Amino acid sequence: MNPIMRLAGGILPLVGLAGIWGWTDHLSRQGTEWDVLIVGYDPRDYLRGHYVEYSYDWPYVDPVGRRLEFLCLEGEAPVIKAARQIEDNAGLADCLHPVRANPAGVYGPASLERGRLYVGQDRARRFEQGLGNREQRGLIRIRLRDDGTITPIDIRFRPLTVEEQAEREEERARREREAEDGAQAVLDPLAVTVE
Repeated sequence: MNPIMRLAGGILPLVGLAGIWGWTDHLSRQGTEWDVLIVGYDPRDYLRGHYVEYSYDWPYVDPVGRRLEFLCLEGEAPVIKAARQIEDNAGLADCLHPVRANPAGVYGPASLERGRLYVGQDRARRFEQGLGNREQRGLIRIRLRDDGTITPIDIRFRPLTVEEQAEREEERARREREAEDGAQAVLDPLAVTVE
């Protein structure tokens, strides 16, 4: 076999692999960046295997109430004013910023409900502190490509707004009332009446 052919046979697959890597890297950097509030991370289990798992807190307008597969984002990037849930792919035609679930992703059809951001150990400490602080909200920066797929980029934290503080206080008061009502319900059957 000709030495040039052998050399080409060894180099050609490497060139092809480099081309595929370059193309996927180029695609991953395309799109518009948006900030989405996140919830549902467990502050006792920050980084399982150097990634953060979270649930998206989309600002819904009229949620359909079934599996979230299609969304239409409204607003000016990076601020989402509203996210309308769309029932099927055809409904995305009138949307300026369509988002589709990625059935081939880690979470499959639930990829618009949950997400995962891989981080290095150097950033893990910062995320641990931020995720454990209840006076902050987490925001995930996502990149939305033209085909509707999203890629998580980074997490940052911001202080709670006045409205969010009021909601948390209201929720805490509601839980306390329910606990008191539950304790009272347990005591009532034990009440003794004298006739």
